Amino acid sequence: MEETTEVQIEGTLRGNDVLVINPDQVKWLSERGFGVGNDHLRLSLPEALFLVEIKRLKVFSSRGKSYSLEDLARKANRSDKASWYKYLILRDLRTRGYVTREGYGLGIDFNVYDKGEYPAESPKFLVVGVCEGTPTEFGKLIDTLKRAQSNRKTLILGVIDRRNEVVYYSLSRSLS
Repeated sequence: MEETTEVQIEGTLRGNDVLVINPDQVKWLSERGFGVGNDHLRLSLPEALFLVEIKRLKVFSSRGKSYSLEDLARKANRSDKASWYKYLILRDLRTRGYVTREGYGLGIDFNVYDKGEYPAESPKFLVVGVCEGTPTEFGKLIDTLKRAQSNRKTLILGVIDRRNEVVYYSLSRSLS
């Protein structure tokens, strides 16, 4: 599909994911670093929120009811309180031209590819999101930093302030 063509993707809300099964839509999303899967694609709720916001995705219930951005955000927040801040970070990074992928555990919210490097290169940054004023366990952050450094990645702390804006801080420590 050409980049200038408006792509309208349809997905079905299944638990905490949005399932996309159309092969052309799966291909389009996969090429841009969205979702997980081969024959069908599982989008996380933050990814789905972003795609709904930019009018690339329509989300339906299994009964065919369409979800607005607000409906989907409420549903996401009920199932995972962290989904809103993950969405804010994903949206900010994606609009800056970075490709974000789910962090696959270990306290990482996102693996982030440098601009123009997905999928040829591995991610350069690991992003952990926190909300301003929310207590954060320093020990867990240090453990995450050690894992990031052992994998030769830069750990970035994405802090969401009271205005829902994201400020990024690079974390490092001496390896001696």
